[in-house]
Amino acid sequence: MKVFATDLDGTLVHNKKVTETDREAIAAFQKENLFGVCTGRPLSCLYDVEGIPFDFYIMCTGALLLDKDRHVIEEHLLDKELVRDIYNHYRDYSNIIVQTESESHFYFTGFIDFPTFTMIKDFEEIKDSKFYSISLVFDTNEEAATFVSDVHDRYPMVSGYQNTNVIDIVSKGISKGTGVKAIKKHFNADKMLGIGDSYNDLPLFKASDYSFTFHSSPDSLKKEVNDVVSSVSEAINKVL
Repeated sequence: MKVFATDLDGTLVHNKKVTETDREAIAAFQKENLFGVCTGRPLSCLYDVEGIPFDFYIMCTGALLLDKDRHVIEEHLLDKELVRDIYNHYRDYSNIIVQTESESHFYFTGFIDFPTFTMIKDFEEIKDSKFYSISLVFDTNEEAATFVSDVHDRYPMVSGYQNTNVIDIVSKGISKGTGVKAIKKHFNADKMLGIGDSYNDLPLFKASDYSFTFHSSPDSLKKEVNDVVSSVSEAINKVL
């Protein structure tokens, strides 16, 4: 049995939609194999992939793993005081997304074009939540890149991954890669496949037995995968 993990934004989801061709390819793959998501998004941000019966969910950059019924396989929480400190320190430099256990909404210090976000002005508004991930949202990719090393130097107990203009922060050692390894073991799969488009997908590529990215991806990512494609459906057709 093969297991295929896909990133969402810029990979399966484009302009808040999944193409019908990709949906059909996923359904064909799932007749004898498993297909799921591997994303930095929280569970509350799956509105644009509704109708796809995923077999598993790797959410919050690997901090939350769920089966098809959304029962927890693994979870890796951030300490509340640590999240508070990160929030308060970087609030002057970036907007901030906080990902909690909520299935209905996530928290953001600014405005974002998602129907499930709730704006917050102070960490104390969410202090009683469980925390999976905190993300720093900068104006540009270049600005985010300059802060990655600062995050690691200031907070050695976390791992931070740049995803375009965002830095996703999770517990130390957790990543999309640890997520796909756990999923492969959980399902006793013969082969793990992965596809993504950005730098935070590098751990996914390295942990997969066979990996894909896109012709439009940075050249540095293309060097890290086994194959380059134009769509998720093309990748699926190559392994069916």
